[in-house]
Amino acid sequence: MEIPPPSAGGGGGGGKPDRKTTERIRREQMNKLYSHLDSLVRSAPPTGGAAATTRPDRLGVAAEYIRQTQERVDMLREKKRELTGGGSSSSSGAGAATATPEVEVQHLGSGLHAILVTGAPPTDGASFHRAVCAVEDAGGQVQNAHFSVAGAKAVYTIHAMIGDGYGGIDRVVQRLKEAIRSN
Repeated sequence: MEIPPPSAGGGGGGGKPDRKTTERIRREQMNKLYSHLDSLVRSAPPTGGAAATTRPDRLGVAAEYIRQTQERVDMLREKKRELTGGGSSSSSGAGAATATPEVEVQHLGSGLHAILVTGAPPTDGASFHRAVCAVEDAGGQVQNAHFSVAGAKAVYTIHAMIGDGYGGIDRVVQRLKEAIRSN
């Protein structure tokens, strides 16, 4: 009777592979994963060849790539939020509440033309009313005033005549800015 030679896989028929085989399979899988990581991260071929780069170095390059990519994504999200008017930010409401209103005033001799842009459209017209009242309280005579909603912003336009009393145009502009920013 002949005795069969020992199998190369170790353990006979159907048992667990030996430690040496398990370790070889693990190393092959890790090498495949590192190669895949290198193909995803590297935009240029390595300077010293793949063998010259150690695994910790390769992981460091991947971590730096991820950090730079995250910074770029954050910058692009901020740019998108600015271009879309801040209404579609992921922290809904936080961007609109912290946006400072823009106030542009053109002096027209004894009058002024004010354009105010707020971060959120008015729901009841109260802020528009406060802006008109601020001009009148500061000594201005409102000739024409209206507002419109454009996307996530409200645009107020006020035309007023300003007398020399009560501090003039500077006082009106100051009161107007205070009224808009107190919202």
